[in-house]
Amino acid sequence: MSSIHATEEQMGSYPEMPSLEDRVEAEAQSRDSQSNAASTDALWQEILNSFQQLEEGRSGRNWLRTVTPISFSKEVSLLGVTSAFSRDYIDRHCGAQLSQVINQLSLGPISWRLIDEKASSSKLGDAENTPQDSGLSESHVGTGSGRSSDQRVSTSSVSPSISAKTLIPEGLRQNLTLDRFVVGKANQVAYSAAREVLRKPGSAFNPVFLHGGSGLGKTHLLQAITREFFINGERRIRYVQCEKFVQLFVRALQNRTIEQFRSEFRNLKVLAIDDVQMIAGKKSSQEELLETIDAIAQAGGQVLLACDLPPRKCQFLHQQLQNRFSAGLVVRIDPPDLETRLSILERESIRSGIMVPADVLHYIADNVRTNVRELLGSLVRLCAEVDLGGKTIDISLARTCLEPVVRDGKRIITIELIVEAVGRRWSIPPEEIYSRSRTRNTSMARNIATYLARILTTRSLAEIGSALGQRTHASASNSSRKIRELMQKDEDLRSEIDRLVRELSG
Repeated sequence: MSSIHATEEQMGSYPEMPSLEDRVEAEAQSRDSQSNAASTDALWQEILNSFQQLEEGRSGRNWLRTVTPISFSKEVSLLGVTSAFSRDYIDRHCGAQLSQVINQLSLGPISWRLIDEKASSSKLGDAENTPQDSGLSESHVGTGSGRSSDQRVSTSSVSPSISAKTLIPEGLRQNLTLDRFVVGKANQVAYSAAREVLRKPGSAFNPVFLHGGSGLGKTHLLQAITREFFINGERRIRYVQCEKFVQLFVRALQNRTIEQFRSEFRNLKVLAIDDVQMIAGKKSSQEELLETIDAIAQAGGQVLLACDLPPRKCQFLHQQLQNRFSAGLVVRIDPPDLETRLSILERESIRSGIMVPADVLHYIADNVRTNVRELLGSLVRLCAEVDLGGKTIDISLARTCLEPVVRDGKRIITIELIVEAVGRRWSIPPEEIYSRSRTRNTSMARNIATYLARILTTRSLAEIGSALGQRTHASASNSSRKIRELMQKDEDLRSEIDRLVRELSG
């Protein structure tokens, strides 16, 4: 009996099963909720279609795509945005037209509510829910024509491709993912090669050698490929800066752990090495890198490399290493064209919840042409002015904010920019070019920088000479003349300098 009683007591602790009527009612409520969500989405799509018919609708609709419809009724139309800045911008630039469209559909006035990014990408519950119930992080209700008292720019965080709970391989940045790599004519071949490597690692394209100027996306693509292998389950992967590879190799020699070092690198399935130019002048490290690449390739692994220069221009590399790089797929990444630059800016502004007028985006894309890093940096500087100064993003602010980069629609070319570009091409630190060093490579780089400064800036030869190693007017003039004469004899040098001129001139 005691066991029977115990069982009955245990049974009494379980929740009571719902009746058939309760289950039917719950299912009906669930169907109603799904129907309401579908109805809200359909109604919002109708609003967007009607908005686009207005004169201002074509560009405004892009920003309205960042809005999450919560609910519509005759009393109120509740819309969600991811930041106060998004709300204020849409209210200021699209509010009147949006209210007009919504009013024509016999719906109530607009009220705004701040939501977190996770909530904005999923279906929100009934508008009567509390912030906790509906995934709302902050609540603000106002009319479509009103201005918020919160003037600060609130940008939403970017969701990584890998869940926050997933361990990300060492050295990989959260935002350098394949879906954020904007493809254009300048990088189409490199992107296609990345896709092919992911599909058939260690096959035809091995190694893959990416080269191009700084800030054009080499690091982005290398890290994105490595991340994709990780997402697909491969754990024997590593992304490393070449300088770090050298440091680890030297440390292994000093600590007599070279076998452990070789085991760690040569047993990898995927090895991505960035900034190969940093191995210049390090003979033992170059030999180790060559043996590591061969070991990985022979085991069916994939090697990816990035450098500022193509292999044949890397005079600092051992001939065998140059040949090994050249035997794989060598792909150049060029500066992005106008269409790609504009696409990068539009995607970044929408992703971060920052509403930038179309004419401002066109202004930045048309004038900042050298690399993606500088392009995005210009957007960040502009948004910082808004965030810190409480200003409104418009073309006037853009011209003022970007004056260090742009003047009268033309890129300002300085001696500093020239030295930086020459240093990247010839793998020489800028401070060495500025110094009085007379080594052959440094003197050549300094002479090229002098020539470029003479033809691309308004500085006098005396000023150029003073900036580049405290040289005299006569020395600067002699350097410029030497380069002109060499360009007439050396087609490769002339081609390289022409490319630098195009890069600096945008």
